[in-house]
Amino acid sequence: MTCAFCKGELEERLIRYVSDFEGRVIIVENVPAGVCIQCGEKIIRPEVVERIQRVVWQHPSPRRRAQVPVYDLADS
Repeated sequence: MTCAFCKGELEERLIRYVSDFEGRVIIVENVPAGVCIQCGEKIIRPEVVERIQRVVWQHPSPRRRAQVPVYDLADS
């Protein structure tokens, strides 16, 4: 497969997926994705996105918790 943005080659890797879910930042580790070796773009297949959704929706207790710093550009 090739990258939709730069046409570079995709390499299968495990990534850390970070998203906003219901006003909370969630992190899902070990997500299989195609990562462009040229530009770094990450492509997650639809069936993997469905697995992420099931994990987040059905498992209210995460494996662990992390503190996330929040910055505001309006303050600078």
